[in-house]
Amino acid sequence: MAKPTGFDFLAESHKEYDIGATFPPQSKELYVIPSKLEANIMTELPEEICMEILERLPVKSLIRFKTVCKPWKYLINSPDFMERHADRSATNHSKLGIVLEKYSEATHECSLFFHELNFNPISLGETTMIEQPITRCKEVKPLSWCRGLLLLGVKCHHTFLLWNPSTRKCKEVRDPTYHCYFNHEAISASALGYDFTFKSHKIVLISKIDRNPNDISVYNLKTNSWTSVEVDKDHEYASFDSSTTVVNGIPHWLVCYSRFQVRKADEIYYEIEYFNYDMNKFVVVPQPCGYDYDSPELFDMEGRLCIGYHTCGKVEIWVMMKYGVKESWSRQMIFGDIIIPWYPICFAKDIGVSLVAEGKYGVRCYVIYNGKERGTELKFLAADSKIRSKNAFAFVESLISLEPERY
Repeated sequence: MAKPTGFDFLAESHKEYDIGATFPPQSKELYVIPSKLEANIMTELPEEICMEILERLPVKSLIRFKTVCKPWKYLINSPDFMERHADRSATNHSKLGIVLEKYSEATHECSLFFHELNFNPISLGETTMIEQPITRCKEVKPLSWCRGLLLLGVKCHHTFLLWNPSTRKCKEVRDPTYHCYFNHEAISASALGYDFTFKSHKIVLISKIDRNPNDISVYNLKTNSWTSVEVDKDHEYASFDSSTTVVNGIPHWLVCYSRFQVRKADEIYYEIEYFNYDMNKFVVVPQPCGYDYDSPELFDMEGRLCIGYHTCGKVEIWVMMKYGVKESWSRQMIFGDIIIPWYPICFAKDIGVSLVAEGKYGVRCYVIYNGKERGTELKFLAADSKIRSKNAFAFVESLISLEPERY
């Protein structure tokens, strides 16, 4: 496998980049570029039928098919086709994506390692990996994943980077012009989501510097623009957990509040909140009864909001069956008598597969579970002093463009 070229974040006058990562090995599924005769037949078919056929193919094949003929290229590059392909991928996938960030003291270079784990019946357990060296940047932190795009926080002359691992495209997101200073560590709670009304990815920037109140802005990928959000009194000094969970395009946070009590220490409690793109404000999601004062963890399980609690030596996993309805919380799993530290990191859709962190002989290890059944241990996630951050999520391929629409 050829070594990928480095990506210079300080390059000027570029809007969208091919980051040069090597393509993963061929999968077990075979997709052959059509002959000229077959291509001519396809071009004579109605566009709707062509879209029905092409939207079922993986991104790698669609990128190749764009060279077959101009009508296919225009069709595959159209925003409507990209939306349809993303919708189909989101409802029919069985993959986990794992992103590792490593730093080399010798070369002073960051590298991103994107691992794709395929759990469908044809490619059960198949793993592919993309390595992307990053130059002139001290740190890259995966922040959030949504609908085919990964949001990265970078310690560089700008703050955010958007990356599509499927197309190998990358885009620098310019900082808001009304901000004069950003602290790289202060944006860790920022998240990437998707506005289905506006049909655009959006970044919710949450910046907290020292003892100043929270500063919140929203970036719209479609218009390549930032909008400042008025912060209400409740959220000025609220503490947003840096582990963001995106459910059906909506970013969710655990928000920590302190309720002052006379003659007593401040009372700490947690709320689940999401950002409403229509109203540009945070909205509270009800928790299961009796758990408001525990420190839980959020997950996305098959498009449903999921929450995990660690109580009295056990782990409870609850799922909200009907979004926004408190009474619809259902306890799906309970693991008791836990001697070693255990908690899920993420869930793949449709197949009940989860990535779980365990404590083993004083060292943390990462294991694939199918329900409660322990499966393969992922050796590449073993203790490594060079790994500075990890991020895992249910992976969906996407053709989504990183360029703003031209009106």
